[in-house]
Amino acid sequence: MKSNCTLKFVLALSSAWLIGGAVAAPQASDIAAQAEQLLRERVQAQAQALGARVEISLGQALDERVSRAPCTPEVFVPPGTRLWGKTYIGLRCPGKPWQVRVPVEVALYAPVPMLLRPMAAGATLQESDWTVSEINLAAWPRAVVTDERKLAGAQISRAVRAGEPISPDSLQSALRLGTGDPVQVVLVGQGFTIKASGKVMHPTSPGLPARVQLDSGRIVAGTMREDREIQVNL
Repeated sequence: MKSNCTLKFVLALSSAWLIGGAVAAPQASDIAAQAEQLLRERVQAQAQALGARVEISLGQALDERVSRAPCTPEVFVPPGTRLWGKTYIGLRCPGKPWQVRVPVEVALYAPVPMLLRPMAAGATLQESDWTVSEINLAAWPRAVVTDERKLAGAQISRAVRAGEPISPDSLQSALRLGTGDPVQVVLVGQGFTIKASGKVMHPTSPGLPARVQLDSGRIVAGTMREDREIQVNL
């Protein structure tokens, strides 16, 4: 009788430990959902600006790390972490010296112009020279042009192969200004805007720095805009 009572007591303790462990054990699916939500929040603004859709691959490493955690871990993005492509997230136990990194992949798929034929340096792009296809921007090693409006009339500055997206550094914008070209300058100060005329002192394109000599002789520095004006913030 004593042996049977002892056995029942041991079984009861074992059952309680298993039930308690099941309740306390972190759920990998919940941690995965938190990780995906956190990554999406971090890249959402960039994705919207590029017209891209986000795909996140967490992989099996997350399940393994969570199963070994001494707590229900919280998800975080370590400072300085790249948010696109093959990267990682962090798991940590608040108040405990346990922290690991988990590899993940964040893909940004966006429609971008792709050349239909090889283009040599000096060629001028026409609308028939490209088509639009979806690519993973995070997997491409360089920045790419996503806005077709920047292509028509632009000049190729270095040879580009067919079937590839177009990088901004391989183009000379159709809006490019040369040394001595006349230009309108927008001087922007706190609570006021003034326009003046001048001439650019070196070649420049939209988005690039520009130095301008105003008709008064004063030299100012600003940034060329898409409307061919130079904005100078005072």
